[in-house]
Amino acid sequence: MLVGWRAFIRAWRDYPLEEGAWINGRYQVLSVIGMGSYGLTYCCLDGQHGTAVLLKQAKPSRRKLATSLLAREQAVLRQLEHPYIPACRDYFEYQQSAWLVTDYVEGETLEQQIFEQGRVFTEPEVLRWALRLLDPIAHVHSKGYVHLDLRIPNVMICDEEVYLIDFGLARNIGDYSRPPDRMPPEIDSDLEDAAHLMLFMLYSAYEPQAAEQEGSWREELKLSASLELILCRLLKLEGKPYVCAEELIQDLEKCHRTDSG
Repeated sequence: MLVGWRAFIRAWRDYPLEEGAWINGRYQVLSVIGMGSYGLTYCCLDGQHGTAVLLKQAKPSRRKLATSLLAREQAVLRQLEHPYIPACRDYFEYQQSAWLVTDYVEGETLEQQIFEQGRVFTEPEVLRWALRLLDPIAHVHSKGYVHLDLRIPNVMICDEEVYLIDFGLARNIGDYSRPPDRMPPEIDSDLEDAAHLMLFMLYSAYEPQAAEQEGSWREELKLSASLELILCRLLKLEGKPYVCAEELIQDLEKCHRTDSG
């Protein structure tokens, strides 16, 4: 019975604010975007500037850990300053919760485009989009950080531009001060994630034949030899692994020129 009450109290504490609610006397909730393991996310109106912003609240039921993660995220964002990474605009405490304010990117995630809109990406399109995404990724690495959560829900598409979002797991390269949240804090973790992200996009165009047995991605996807080798190197299946995003960008550019030629 006590366990049930504790679960109820946690759920009640984490219940999202209603549309129209004001936060810290400045930000008005327009909509709830989502709830994760450590935070709640809102689209809000900045009453001071009249613009839409994104607010992330440290989850009340996990206040200590959620607050430390949010504080780390805002510290990382303040170091990045890139046109395709939402900037940190504010960070404050309100009603015993930490709050992070960033630019609001209006658009759809890559996940939404593939699974909800049914968007299909050809190999040349995947190469073009990957090159756009690797620009902010390389910038993150140049500042001494790794993202560690490069997945299709964390890539936003707005007016055919690509934005990298959600730096909740980001940390300094080589920071093993505590166990990794998801991947080791090394550059090759982001590069391996980039390979999986490209495979998600490539599979959007895959149409299995009737009675066809399930095979590996190398068997199912009819890719150019150059792109297949790039993916194998990223996934450490074949060839020399990539050591930096710039090296990967060079190979993707060559591959894209060949595919487009």
